[in-house]
Amino acid sequence: MQVLLAIAVLTLKAAIRFRLLIVLGILLLLTVVGLPLIIKDDGTAQGFTQILLTYTLSFITALLGLATMWIACGTLARDIEDYQIQMITVKPVARWQIWLGKWIGIMVLNAILLSLAATSVFFMMQKRAKDLPESQQRILQDEIFVARASAKEPPQDIEPIVNDMMAARLEENPELADRDPQDLREQLREQVIAMQQVVQPGYRRRWQMYVGPPDEVKDLPLYLRIKFFTASAYDTSTYIAFWDIGPPEGAQRIRIENSISPEAPIQFEIPPNQIDADGILTVDFENWNQKALLFPLEDGVEVLYRKGSFGPNFVRGVIIIYCWLGFLCALGLMAASFLSFPIAAFLTLALLFIGFSNGTLDQIIYEGGITGVDNNTGQIAAPALIDKLAVLSAQGLLSTINLVRDFSPIDYLSTGRIITWSQVALGVFQIVIVMGGIFGLIGVIILSRRELATAKSF
Repeated sequence: MQVLLAIAVLTLKAAIRFRLLIVLGILLLLTVVGLPLIIKDDGTAQGFTQILLTYTLSFITALLGLATMWIACGTLARDIEDYQIQMITVKPVARWQIWLGKWIGIMVLNAILLSLAATSVFFMMQKRAKDLPESQQRILQDEIFVARASAKEPPQDIEPIVNDMMAARLEENPELADRDPQDLREQLREQVIAMQQVVQPGYRRRWQMYVGPPDEVKDLPLYLRIKFFTASAYDTSTYIAFWDIGPPEGAQRIRIENSISPEAPIQFEIPPNQIDADGILTVDFENWNQKALLFPLEDGVEVLYRKGSFGPNFVRGVIIIYCWLGFLCALGLMAASFLSFPIAAFLTLALLFIGFSNGTLDQIIYEGGITGVDNNTGQIAAPALIDKLAVLSAQGLLSTINLVRDFSPIDYLSTGRIITWSQVALGVFQIVIVMGGIFGLIGVIILSRRELATAKSF
């Protein structure tokens, strides 16, 4: 431990001597203080949140992330290129201790900078919120400065329905028995899912969501969040929606009529105390439009309700951002373990670019390779060996990237959604221990096997 702390202190001192740190401090100051002054909000709670929370935290995360990778690449690669690391390796110090000590030192610096920046953002939000109109302050307190949990319809077991449909289909058409049963089952499964998601014109759809014990959510404001699609791409039309909310046979059941637009999520407040004695909120939707509306099973309809306060939720979100910085630090040190400083920095940026280009990876998986569509037939070409390797690589990269991408605390904070401690623990495990550990192990192995006397040849 003494060795790790000594290397961490030396790394921290080296990082402070970086000119980048001075530039980083100025940019952070401009982001926290200058950005809200340059970009004025429109006086609404949503505009206030967009400027003072979403934009500011996003810029802080981006600046610290880039600085973390730059310092991680520079502090190890420069030590190797300038032959300073040999002075440490001749002593009874393992190379894994050097690598881990540098990671700890950089993360200490990140903890200081992120804490100062996040604290400034938090108190600035509290101060500037008082300048909003009272109506917008109420929206801010109910929808943003809060930690809201989400209740959704539990997933239904559709396999019995698929089995019944498959038996009926085979009975009507015996020749289907010659087809691949798995292919037929998958088609029927997609049909069942489509029937559950699509509300045809003139039909009703019911969602029943468990909100919690009635005593715990009594008198709390509830918000219905809606997301739906139509068959038309880039549909900008509005649709009339009729919502019947409350126990089906209860006297307090209400009807809400509003206009909704597809693709973008919409939320609106519903009166409290609409759940039944079992803690279930029943929502019925009537489609009197001329088009069928598709509500995705995973996030088509959900109810949001207060579960905690904003302060602890903000802290949990900052912890997950800190986990991201730990992963980026491990990535930079891994690259610097076997590459020179500029090449290591380029590699880490390239890996990040691939990570944010998951649409390309999805397309490779969907098309079954990289050779694309056969121009003669218009069909996807038969996959060659290179296509199979591309699909396997894309699937592996996508699953790996999603471990990190699945955690988006800024989106949660800007919509008032709760970040639970279990999510924080899962984030620490997936982002730092799993992903950071994988890159850390690769970096340690490479550094341990590297011939440092020939460092100039790399």
